Amino acid sequence: MIKCVMIQLCKCLAGVSLLALHLRFCYLLLGWIGTLVVVGVQLAIAGWMVWAMIRAPD
Repeated sequence: MIKCVMIQLCKCLAGVSLLALHLRFCYLLLGWIGTLVVVGVQLAIAGWMVWAMIRAPD
């Protein structure tokens, strides 16, 4: 049980670290406006995919 919890926490920490690294590189390459545009588009696509998966059984 403890091992599974620790593995899950490590996965979450790795995901947050990758997210921070992604945002940092976008900021360095594109500036704040470009970063906001890229993140906005990615969130819109992710939201659309989640919506499509929820609607899939219909």
